[in-house]
Amino acid sequence: MATLGFVLAAFLDPVQAGIVLAVVLVHRGQLPVVVAGLCAALVSETVMALAAADYAWGELIVPRMVAALLQAAVLWWVVRWLRSFRGRSAAPDGSGADAGAASAGFGPAGGRRALPSASAAASRK
Repeated sequence: MATLGFVLAAFLDPVQAGIVLAVVLVHRGQLPVVVAGLCAALVSETVMALAAADYAWGELIVPRMVAALLQAAVLWWVVRWLRSFRGRSAAPDGSGADAGAASAGFGPAGGRRALPSASAAASRK
């Protein structure tokens, strides 16, 4: 139960969230959520080990990593959502996706069909 409380506390940690957000904004490669979560967990664990004399590095790395991955997932979604309002692509360059395609999953209100044409044809049969 104490671990679950630590995950919640680490999830609400603004310093760790700042690290996650910085990595999410800078990283343009694949798996941005995983990269941001792992980087933030390692950096914040190192900061804690340097700040507290009685804290051993890696003592709470697993719950910190879970919290950082949750933060990364939420912040990546927020960044993509904000970028879609600016009219820019929510996906990395060259992926073939655009802001209209990102909102296609929300159904007709998003401006396009919820299913690709091949899937829609197969579902009609």
